[in-house]
Amino acid sequence: MHRLYRIADDFEATIRILTEAEGGRMNPPFNGIRWDFAYASDKPAENLYMIHPDFYSQSGDSLPTDAPLPLGVDLPARMTIVIDEMREQVHRARIEPGVEFYCHEGSKRVAVGRITRITGLHNSRTSAA
Repeated sequence: MHRLYRIADDFEATIRILTEAEGGRMNPPFNGIRWDFAYASDKPAENLYMIHPDFYSQSGDSLPTDAPLPLGVDLPARMTIVIDEMREQVHRARIEPGVEFYCHEGSKRVAVGRITRITGLHNSRTSAA
C-alpha cells in the first residue's frame, strides 16, 4: 500500500472540501495539503493545530499529489498529528469517532470533516511500514 507520509496516522476521517460558493477554495487542492485543524466545538479559529490529511482511494493507496482533489464530496483521509506533545496533551482526550472539525488556510475555513476511526493515536509514535 502506497502512503503519503512515513509517520503512522493517528485517526481516519471523512473530509468535504468546500466549494467556492460555500466560501471555500476557488481552486481545488492536491493531496499533501497542509491545512490547520480546528475542532468544530471550539470558537471559530480559537485553536488551530497541525494535523495533516492523507487522502486515500478505496484500495487504501494515497491519492496522487499531482491531481486535484474533488470539491463538495466526502473523501476518506488518514490524519497525522504533527507535534507529538500535542497528541498527548490535547488530542488523545478530544479525538473520538463522530467528532467534527474544520480545516483552515489561515483564518479561512476550507473544509469540514468528521472523525470515523481511531488508528494509532494511543500508540507510541512509529513510522508507517
